[in-house]
Amino acid sequence: MSVTESDRRVGAGSDRDHKRIPVVDGVRGLCALALLITHVAMVSGLLGTRETGAEVGPSHYLGGFFAGGLQIAAGVFFTLSGLYVYRPFAKSVITGGPKPSGRHNFARRALRLLPAYYLMYVVVLLALNLESIDSVWYVVRPLLLLHIYDFVWMDGMEVSWTVPAMAQFYLLLPLLAWATRRWAGRGATMRQRAYRLMLPVPFLIASGFAWLFFVKANDLGTRALFWWPMGLLPEIGIGMALGILLALTQASPSDTPKLFRAAAARPNLFLLSALVIVLVNCARPFAKIGMDDIYTVSGLVFFYVILGLFSIAIVTPLVAPGASSRVRDGLLGNAPMVYLGRISYGVYLWHFAVMHFYLQPDTLFGGDSQMILGLYREAGFWELQLVTLTGAVLLATISYYLMERPLMNWGERRLRRRDEARAAVGGRPR
Repeated sequence: MSVTESDRRVGAGSDRDHKRIPVVDGVRGLCALALLITHVAMVSGLLGTRETGAEVGPSHYLGGFFAGGLQIAAGVFFTLSGLYVYRPFAKSVITGGPKPSGRHNFARRALRLLPAYYLMYVVVLLALNLESIDSVWYVVRPLLLLHIYDFVWMDGMEVSWTVPAMAQFYLLLPLLAWATRRWAGRGATMRQRAYRLMLPVPFLIASGFAWLFFVKANDLGTRALFWWPMGLLPEIGIGMALGILLALTQASPSDTPKLFRAAAARPNLFLLSALVIVLVNCARPFAKIGMDDIYTVSGLVFFYVILGLFSIAIVTPLVAPGASSRVRDGLLGNAPMVYLGRISYGVYLWHFAVMHFYLQPDTLFGGDSQMILGLYREAGFWELQLVTLTGAVLLATISYYLMERPLMNWGERRLRRRDEARAAVGGRPR
């Protein structure tokens, strides 16, 4: 999310839309759809679970096989975020240019991340959780993005863990850029400076694996593993690395890394590799096929590895300069997928709320709603899938066109006017 990045465009209004990369939007749409299918499968019982107290198998083995592998799409959002957040910092070091505006970056990301989240929060608070309010802290905690740390979840906000995680990554990456800037800037060539910038990447990846072992050793559960930011550090590190390599390629084409050269020459091979990785994840090595979670340490370690490989395989041929193919553009650059990608943040935010609205309409605005686990297998997969996708797309469209895009355009106009005013008096953006 994140379903939340929009850094591949500049300016406001028509300029903003003109400079988007369609296939990047498309992969966001594809991944948002994959996660929606996974979560519908969890609630409808197409995927089995242990959360009911006893192990319940998938309602349909083949359907559970495919649905169980699609959660691998989550890593792509974090990889893209790491790439697009870190690339401006990497570019400034590699080229020796001015540092990007920290204030501007923070403002853009806040406007992209928070308004849609707060809108969803207010709606589910009033529609599903009025009876559960027992303190001011219950209401304030999600506003401060602290609700992921105690697992006291409001109904309809089950997937909102990504918002605090992404916000904290937005703060972390500029700090990493500041910490490595001076040392990396001493490189004699652009290539040397780029590879010096890679210093934090192995530490982020190692930290993610260390967190996995810590969580399992202390029996904290997979919620702590994936819902707290530490669990996605490897994906952020991979995104940082791709952002550095992209900045190097754009600044010095003769230094284009082999990875990007290969992706430009054979993008379809990368996409085929991504598909194979998904199928491997469906087979759940070291775990059980068709279950809603991975319960073994060996299964989680394997999943961490292929989560990173999948992100590399599917993101690289989308961002590598010169990469293009009919398969890539047809699959990810078609109009419906690009549109779904533009509203993907809203689709992601709203789809659990839509399932609650549909499965327990009598509890809206004052009733005693149930947790999502209490709605397990109350609707079939295809029924719930159709309702959830339709409702999420509708609410995401309303949110995007009536609030998200107008606010982002307003923010861009304000930032541009500030830059112009500072330039007029001989200053520079901060």
